[in-house]
Amino acid sequence: MSYSIVTGWYADNKARDYRVLGDDFVRSVECFDIWYHCIRSFTSPSNILIVDSASPARPRLPDDPRISWVSLKRNYGHAVQGHSALSGWSRALLLGLSYGYANGDHYTLLVEQGTLFHGKDIIERQIADHPEADIIAPSGSGTPQPLQTGILIFRSAIIPKFVENYTRVASADDALSPEKKVALAGNGMKIAFSNLLFGRRRPLDLSADHFFLRHGTLAELHAFTARLGFGADLLPALTHQLVRLVENIDLFL
Repeated sequence: MSYSIVTGWYADNKARDYRVLGDDFVRSVECFDIWYHCIRSFTSPSNILIVDSASPARPRLPDDPRISWVSLKRNYGHAVQGHSALSGWSRALLLGLSYGYANGDHYTLLVEQGTLFHGKDIIERQIADHPEADIIAPSGSGTPQPLQTGILIFRSAIIPKFVENYTRVASADDALSPEKKVALAGNGMKIAFSNLLFGRRRPLDLSADHFFLRHGTLAELHAFTARLGFGADLLPALTHQLVRLVENIDLFL
């Protein structure tokens, strides 16, 4: 059983002009190193694709032959901004799924930028728990959405139909959330809601064996990196990012 991991990327070290959740560190270049640490420590992908939305700030990529980087010609924006019917998130999903399908992997996974997670074989366990599923998504219980998109697992065989369904949804991303579009595009397919803990749900219990974290606050990020065993080493980066964010907010105001 093989799988590709895909993710979108955008970072500009500026304050957002729309509502965001969690500390801005999760949208920073510095957070990429933690994201990759999670990928390297807890998953075994055959390929890793990063879809960049013409970002002015890019991370330093590790020396990993599995990683491919592709850049879109412009930034299509966050779903709520309405810059395009398909936001940068949707375009990264569609391109990434097509990449996994073309690679011939059994599964293709979206692991969002800023999604941090813990637990050996975290992907393999979900697939083993739902062997007949076409799409495995964390439950949206406790969130405003029907499912969570931080870690999405797709059986590659259904990707052509899913992509067709997704692109046929008439509503723009700012009118119908990507979470709802994923659920709608998966209509008629076997969707399993995994019991993977947390994501956007609170409270957190970072002593759990397997979980993922979305929209972490500064305190939650410190606690998470401490769980990984390098919280103290990350403290300067987190503090630097916080100071830079405050400076940018002052300029924005």
